[in-house]
Amino acid sequence: MTPEDINEFRNEFEVFKQQSMMECADGSCDLEEEYEDYPDYLKAIYHEIMPPVKSGIYFSRWDLKNMALGLDESFALDVRERMFRKFMQWIATPEDMLKVIGQFEGLMDMKCDLYREYSERYPATKSIFDEKIAKAEKAKRYLHKVYEDFFTE
Repeated sequence: MTPEDINEFRNEFEVFKQQSMMECADGSCDLEEEYEDYPDYLKAIYHEIMPPVKSGIYFSRWDLKNMALGLDESFALDVRERMFRKFMQWIATPEDMLKVIGQFEGLMDMKCDLYREYSERYPATKSIFDEKIAKAEKAKRYLHKVYEDFFTE
């Protein structure tokens, strides 16, 4: 690329940025629209359970697929957020939600067991893994709170 090409690219990018800012100034470009057909608890669970920084657990695409298989559901591998929505969309009753919570808890327990094993093998990592285990326990309590708030009277 020549310096002229780079300058032209910069100018095009600046024009694009300005247009994008003007188009989204009214908030019409928010990503929240993707969830408008879903209940509020899906947003809550996705934002509180799925990020490893909050739950201490990384839920991979394969984890989601395997949890769904545990409930006799199946879907193709896709973007993690879409897979999460597909996994959660069939919840129709409180019993279904308890089954989903059971799948999440089972996976969290399995990963926490691995964390405990790692912290025993490598004592210098104990504080790191203890923090992840504490977050996972908090995430499990959060799932039950969501169940009580949205699925019980």
